[in-house]
Amino acid sequence: MLEVDHEIFSLSVKISKRYRLLPNDALIAATCKHHGIKKIAMFDPDFKRVDFLEVITNNLS
Repeated sequence: MLEVDHEIFSLSVKISKRYRLLPNDALIAATCKHHGIKKIAMFDPDFKRVDFLEVITNNLS
């Protein structure tokens, strides 16, 4: 678990507007950016719009 402080929350508002993310998704992205996390395992296609994250998916078909 990573703590969400005022700085991360403020960043999430900016990210939400810039990348058209829902608030919870923007909070995840902001937390990643704040802590230097560059890769995320996610099935949500909205995260592919976030240029500072590499989205890792498991394409089992």
